[in-house]
Amino acid sequence: MTALPSLLTLNLSRPPDARARGLLEYLWHRDEDLLVLTETGLGGGSALVESVCRSAGFSVQSSLSAPTGRRRRGLDPAALGVLVVARAGALVRDEGVPEVAVLPERVLTLRVGAGPDSLRLIAVYGAASDPVRYSSSVQRQRKRDWLLAFCTWLSQLPPAPTVIVGDLNIVAPGHPDKLAYVLDQERTAYDLITGPLGFVDAYAAAHARSGLAGEPTWVDHSGVGCRYDYLLAGPGVPSVGDFAIDHTPRLAGLTDHSALFAHL
Repeated sequence: MTALPSLLTLNLSRPPDARARGLLEYLWHRDEDLLVLTETGLGGGSALVESVCRSAGFSVQSSLSAPTGRRRRGLDPAALGVLVVARAGALVRDEGVPEVAVLPERVLTLRVGAGPDSLRLIAVYGAASDPVRYSSSVQRQRKRDWLLAFCTWLSQLPPAPTVIVGDLNIVAPGHPDKLAYVLDQERTAYDLITGPLGFVDAYAAAHARSGLAGEPTWVDHSGVGCRYDYLLAGPGVPSVGDFAIDHTPRLAGLTDHSALFAHL
């Protein structure tokens, strides 16, 4: 199987131009092979990040674009998605799988490497609802619908070594803060993915003995947060270690998320 590259995932929080420049400066000083950037949009800041990465000669794929590179048809101007950047090698769309039935623009399925042993990478920005303050019934129902659709889709994928990376907007078990509005379906989805579907929450597994499984990657303005960002390694993927969270971009005010990274 293609070896896992070193990687970093970070929620960009739909950046305007000024924050996008700061995020690019942060990312440029990182040395990970693969960047999974979530909550990107159709605005100027996300476009700036994408264009700079393309100009640098990196392989770039966006869930908001069709395989041809053009914007997906019928896309809402407020749509959000994911951007994946490979500093070396090519990223290829995995055309052998269907789209998720709900919010398909938030899931991007790629192949890392070439040939039958290539690794399937699923980059995700899940539907959100605020776990700290009471979100609208529309937001909560959209999240329930997306979680069901995503888990159903995941369970029906053709077999292949697979990793899921990104912001699933599922509160990780063991989070340090009490959150009043976590949906029951979040834990159900987590238990299904890490149970019958056989995926390993790599960060939690690497930090279980140190008690850091609940270290937050998202914190709101009141200082309350949780771990929303994941690398989930499926059956057939070698064990993953050396995971850490870098709070630099959040503390610098570039986004409300910290970066989750792995140097393998």
